[in-house]
Amino acid sequence: MSNDFDILFLAGLFPREKEDEIIRNSKGNIQNAANALQHGIASGLSANCPGQVRVLNSLYIGSFPKLYRKPFVKTYSFSHTEGANDVNVGYLNLVGAKRLSRYITLRPYIKKWIKERNDRKKVIIAYAATATFTRLLRYVKRLSNGVVTCLVVPDLPQFMNLAHRQSIIYKLLKGFEVRIIHTDTKYIDGFILLTEYMKDALRLKVPYVVVEGIATDTFSDILNISENQGIKTILYSGTLSEKYGVIDLVNAFLKLSNKDYRLVICGAGETDEYIIQKSKEDCRIIFKGLIKRDEVFKLQKSATILVNPRPNNEEYTKYSFPSKILEYMSSGTPVLSFRLAGIPDEYNSYYYTLEGDDTEIAILNGLRNTLAISEVELANYGKRAKEFVLREKSAIFQTRKIVDMINEEIIKMEGST
Repeated sequence: MSNDFDILFLAGLFPREKEDEIIRNSKGNIQNAANALQHGIASGLSANCPGQVRVLNSLYIGSFPKLYRKPFVKTYSFSHTEGANDVNVGYLNLVGAKRLSRYITLRPYIKKWIKERNDRKKVIIAYAATATFTRLLRYVKRLSNGVVTCLVVPDLPQFMNLAHRQSIIYKLLKGFEVRIIHTDTKYIDGFILLTEYMKDALRLKVPYVVVEGIATDTFSDILNISENQGIKTILYSGTLSEKYGVIDLVNAFLKLSNKDYRLVICGAGETDEYIIQKSKEDCRIIFKGLIKRDEVFKLQKSATILVNPRPNNEEYTKYSFPSKILEYMSSGTPVLSFRLAGIPDEYNSYYYTLEGDDTEIAILNGLRNTLAISEVELANYGKRAKEFVLREKSAIFQTRKIVDMINEEIIKMEGST
């Protein structure tokens, strides 16, 4: 099939040249996984469709003043890949005004893009099921029904922000947003989902493709240096939420008596204080907090095992692929995880499995069993996982699925006109 169309990727990624500034102005956790996935989609689409992809960006950041230090986001040009003509569109970053401001400021750029090179087919792909972006896809269809609209759904809106305590007002507003999004789905021609189960929750009657994530060879230039010979290190990096099994991981580790074991935890969340307290009680627990991504990657590569302690005991696990699985596997370090409903079966041979209904006991047994495996066998297992994800989950491979879906959707639309 030919890729004879222009793509506008409506995103909220951090432009590379502005990333340090954005992180510096952010307060609390950074959505690194979402940022990495968006960059992967943009680069993969550009590799599959050279010269046809433009990023129209509206930063996914926290609101001023609680979660971001600046009330205004500036408009500027950037390039997600060499030669690309991308724009980051500014907006008023205040609670209450932010969503409307993003919607209003993006519309003129979308309208202008649709009118450019109007002899070519047009496709708009929006990242994330937010009311702002689904309303914009609705706006696109009202401007020109011939434009193909696609939505990337990394999380179902009703299951976003599970790690945070939610007020009654927040829940009411979230319910209103979910209704808007469901209403807008009739203006969307295709979906990019992270798990197969999402199609049922969204009640889809249009084409979709599952792209659970994108692996990157981030670790190729990192030397694997172990500073403490004989020490076996267990690493968790990510959101420090009780729902994600972090407290169970800490409590399980405390039951291990081996003085040569270390538990290293990176990230932020509502369990911070608990982890800090336990690290004071047991010096084998090392709490790093929020650190730079390159430091996290170094720790991942040098660890003995990487743990994903999230249990498979809640409905949302069907609708979520844990991005840390791909990141962990890309490091070449073996992974220990529960077999979550959102992880496709093809991954099963590439990670060690936590088993049991009692999360803490399952983690304890999993740690004991995995740490007893020889270093050579662990290294070979991690290497196989890395080869698997870099071969079959690369940006080019994964976004090829999206391009194929677009081609099929365009053909269908042409046949019906």
